[in-house]
Order: sequence, then structure tokens, then C-alpha cells
Amino acid sequence: MQPTQVPLKDTIPVWYSKRYIVACMCRYSQKWGMKMTTRPVRAFGRDEVSREDMCSERAIHLEDLFAVRHSMLAAGSAARLAGLFSVLSDPTRLQVVYALLRAPQGELCVCDLAAGLGRDDTTISHQLRVLRNQQVVAMRKVGRVVYYRLVDEHIRQLLELGLTHISEPDLSTPVAVTQSGEEVLV
Repeated sequence: MQPTQVPLKDTIPVWYSKRYIVACMCRYSQKWGMKMTTRPVRAFGRDEVSREDMCSERAIHLEDLFAVRHSMLAAGSAARLAGLFSVLSDPTRLQVVYALLRAPQGELCVCDLAAGLGRDDTTISHQLRVLRNQQVVAMRKVGRVVYYRLVDEHIRQLLELGLTHISEPDLSTPVAVTQSGEEVLV
């Protein structure tokens, strides 16, 4: 079965022309279809990148390049998702969201949240406003009392998945693949 041909102009930026890719392939490879390698990779910039976090040889794999370019997250979606994660990166806001997740009636007023978290009303009110602007929580007002709840099940799932993830054992140990295809710890 032949892979689907994807036009270059739809998958990669303009400066990645077909001629440029072929020139890279010629420079990095001695034979088409084999691993294309060059000099060892150098880390640039002020923040040195650890050698264990980088490939020890530069290799361009066209199929992977095209797959990445074809399935790249749109800039607008990436910005909105980054905004959501940045809102959830604050420990106080995360405690507020967690308290709302575990609320017996599914919602809490600002006073109950502030007292329960040991913070003042203005701090919690500010954090709730930030969460509301990012559509993480919704509010309802009953007289002078304002109740907040999580917007939908997605926020609950996101928080529960995050909690599950941080309780897992550390799996960040580097693994290398031998020529026979076996994985070994580095």
C-alpha cells in the first residue's frame, strides 16, 4: 500500500522547499532511505541543553517531518490551550478548582472557599475572576452571595487526570534501543 502523497506546500513552511529538503538529504545522507546523519549536535544559547536530552547525531527523517507538519496544532488552539494551562499553573487557583471539584453540592460561595483555604475573600475573589475569564468556572448570584462551580466535566477530567499523573511512579528514566530492537535503561 502506497502512502498518501501530501503536497509540500500544504505541510511545510515556504522556506522548506523541495530543493532545500533534497539538498539536506544529499548533505546528510550517503544513500536514500538510510539514516541521514551529520556532525554531533551542539547546544546553542545561554541555557545549555543537557546531552542526554538531545540526539547525539543530527538526523532528518522525512516521514516523521511530514507527519509532524501535517498534524501540527493550530496556533490559535495552541494559544487557547496554553492559556488554560497557565491559569491552572497557579497553586492558589488550583486549590480553588480542587475545592470546587470536591464540593458536596458542586458549588461553593466565595466566603466558604476563602475560609476553607485559609485565604482572604479578596484573594479568592480575584482568583475566581481569573478562572471565570478563562471559562474554567461559572458563577451564580443569590442576593449578595456569589456561588461558583466548575464549568463542565472536561475541567473535572483534566484535574483528575493531572492528579493521577503526578501520583504515578517516575518513568522519566532514559531508554536506549539497541540494534536488535531491545530497549535498555541508560
